[in-house]
Order: sequence, then C-alpha cells, then structure tokens
Amino acid sequence: MIFILKLTVIMELIDTPNPNAKKIIIDYNENNVSDSLNEINGVSSVFFGPGFITIMKKENEEWGLITEDILNIFDKL
Repeated sequence: MIFILKLTVIMELIDTPNPNAKKIIIDYNENNVSDSLNEINGVSSVFFGPGFITIMKKENEEWGLITEDILNIFDKL
C-alpha cells in the first residue's frame, strides 16, 4: 500500500497601496520559493518578512501574468 501526503499551503495575494507591489500572507517558509519568485518575468524584487512575502513588479509590467506565475509556484508546493 502506498500513501501520498500532500501539504496544503495557505496563501493569500493582497493588493498594497503601491500599485507595483503585492503582499502574500503565508503560513509556509521555504528558500526555493524565493528563487522561483525572483525568476518570474516582470518581478523586480522579493522581500521576506515573518509570515509574509512582498513582491515588487517592474513599473512597465502588468500583474496578470505575474500573478498567474505566482499562483503556479504555490500550487506546486
């Protein structure tokens, strides 16, 4: 018998007063997430704090594809 355990990562992507930044409230911490987020086209920086991540996009980029890529990263965790 084989058991597969998948952990569910709870995260919420939140708008901030800065239109070029979004905040993720998260209950998960892994260094690989930082590398993956920094590799997204259009992301200029990623900041980790206790229980949250702030993602800054380049000014000339739109959030649509960036948000999709962020969600895909967390879906794979």
